[in-house]
Amino acid sequence: MLSHLAIKSFDLVMALTNGGPGFSTDVPATFMYAMSFNRGQVGLGAASATVMLMTVAAIVVPYLYSELRSKPHDR
Repeated sequence: MLSHLAIKSFDLVMALTNGGPGFSTDVPATFMYAMSFNRGQVGLGAASATVMLMTVAAIVVPYLYSELRSKPHDR
């Protein structure tokens, strides 16, 4: 369940290390930021954001489905 947090850890990496040293703190979110704003390749940044969204959705949606399906309704 914690794997989706590793994908979305952009703010923590940028606040603590500013993306350095080298590539040791590279996560998908820093790649998206670097491609979109530092290198000017907005298409590649948008594609990586879409892949991140699909990855998080593939993890979270089945989990939520199983959690909401297994609980009895209070009526």
